[in-house]
Amino acid sequence: MKELITLEQARQLMLILLIAAPVIGLIAGLIRRRPLAGLALGLLVGAGNYGLWTMYCAITDRLGLDTMKNLLVNLGIFIVIGVLIGSCAAWYQASQSEKNP
Repeated sequence: MKELITLEQARQLMLILLIAAPVIGLIAGLIRRRPLAGLALGLLVGAGNYGLWTMYCAITDRLGLDTMKNLLVNLGIFIVIGVLIGSCAAWYQASQSEKNP
């Protein structure tokens, strides 16, 4: 059986995203007249995605791809990250609404 995508191809795709996300963010920021904010968001998305991919690969290599332990560890990590991102977004939105009543 042949893989649809190899690990090396996926790693290259993640590296491309790591480079492309800040560029796309900068372009979007220039359009919205906030280039530094767009660049920062692009860096955050690119680096965050690459970091999560690297962490996922390390956990999967250690615990095995098709084990329940791997599934539960990754599920727990992504729940925690989701709660943190949601909390930060809610905090940011609340702080923006206080500035502009």
